[in-house]
Amino acid sequence: MSDTLTRLQKAEFWLCSTVAALVAVHLTLLGRVDNPDLSEELFATSLLLWVAVGFLVWERRQTLRLQSGAIASLIGGGLLLALLLLSTSLPASGSFFRSFPFVAVLGLGLLASGLRGLVQYWKELVIFGLLPLNPLFRLGLELINLPKLTAQAATFMLWYSGFDIKREGLSLLLPTGRVDVYGACSGVHNMLQMFYIAVLFVMMFPLRSVLQQVFCVGLAVLIGFTVNAARVALMAVLVAFSQKSAFEYWHTGNGSLIFAAIAVGLFGAIGWFCFLRPPSPISDAETPSNR
Repeated sequence: MSDTLTRLQKAEFWLCSTVAALVAVHLTLLGRVDNPDLSEELFATSLLLWVAVGFLVWERRQTLRLQSGAIASLIGGGLLLALLLLSTSLPASGSFFRSFPFVAVLGLGLLASGLRGLVQYWKELVIFGLLPLNPLFRLGLELINLPKLTAQAATFMLWYSGFDIKREGLSLLLPTGRVDVYGACSGVHNMLQMFYIAVLFVMMFPLRSVLQQVFCVGLAVLIGFTVNAARVALMAVLVAFSQKSAFEYWHTGNGSLIFAAIAVGLFGAIGWFCFLRPPSPISDAETPSNR
């Protein structure tokens, strides 16, 4: 009983409890939103980001400065209270769900460490600060006519594989079927997910230079685009062979999740071999002798 009372008197206990409650509220609201596209787009990404941010904070728990002033605590508590009050109305706005984690981390940072200590949470703020910018990233990808690029990439893959393939605008034409590449098949969602994963990779694993960090982010987005183009090429082949059930599986079923996992696995493998793998030790036999 005394141990329980001691824990209840510690600020760390209440901060952890508040974080857990906010995460539960955010994910529960996402799970209940009436817009399936918004829920599918944000739930998995938000869960991944919450886990990564929790890991980053937990690693630094012994060095965090937990000391806040009255003004910072008032502002932080006000932000958290505003989030909870807005949550009671069951909002359906995508901007609210994307901003929720950033405001929550900002409020918790002010409540726990004050204005001066807020710099300790810059990684977490950057990670969650990207979510509200999601519509801008999506708009930027749409401005480069991503469906056309996806159709061109899928056409090249099929042509290189020996298929009799032609392209007319956004349509892939095979002798026995065709596939049209529009917004949902352009890979915007996959590319944005890979972008967030690359940002997490850069934040969690120290790289030697800014150039490597930019390369990692660009590589992740490129992998997301290429894997999605391969999925479109596969669906064109399935349509050509009249495999309707298989087409539906890879188009809207769990098959699309398999390609997302392939993209993450490719990026993880490249990241490991290029940046994280420790250099192999040089044996005495390979060491040049001094003369």
